[in-house]
Amino acid sequence: MQNVCQEDDWGNHTDSQLSALVRDGVAEAFVELADRFMPLIKVKARSFHSMSLEIDDLCQEGLLGLLDAAEHYQSGSETAFKAYAGVCIQNRMMMAYRKTKSQKRLGLGCFVSLSNMEEETDLPDCSQNPEDLVLDGENVSRIKRQISRSLSPFEQKVLFYHLDGCPYAEISEKLSVTEKAVDNALQRVRRKLKQSFH
Repeated sequence: MQNVCQEDDWGNHTDSQLSALVRDGVAEAFVELADRFMPLIKVKARSFHSMSLEIDDLCQEGLLGLLDAAEHYQSGSETAFKAYAGVCIQNRMMMAYRKTKSQKRLGLGCFVSLSNMEEETDLPDCSQNPEDLVLDGENVSRIKRQISRSLSPFEQKVLFYHLDGCPYAEISEKLSVTEKAVDNALQRVRRKLKQSFH
């Protein structure tokens, strides 16, 4: 195990030396680097901030870029660590920004219209890597919260029966309402969800 420096000794290390310590597994060295680079990370995060990306998320991406820089920096390189880290931080944020934009563009490509549920539909291939699956799980939770906030309990029941493939007649029977009430509820659901997600 690496000898751990006293807290006041970290300021005496250069960025390059701290990078070498990070590669050796000294977590405190990364904490010092993060403290030094956080102002730069925040400035870069502001330039990528959008409705779909929060500053805190971008700062996390920036810290991951800094960690990548520390782990891959060549100490004998002609490039200063600060310049190398700045590029890694920027690239990491840019990747997150592009990913968010591409997911937004993909948008409804992975969804099926509520009005066409009775028809057999060829679903697009939305296979993803594990990181995307975690993000999708978070998105599903967000969508569920939005549905519960936007729709009445009756509209939620109608929606979920409809998504399960139940015809109007079956939904009306299960909920003890007319088919017209089911149709009206689905129209409200479409309108409310369109407003909530656009």
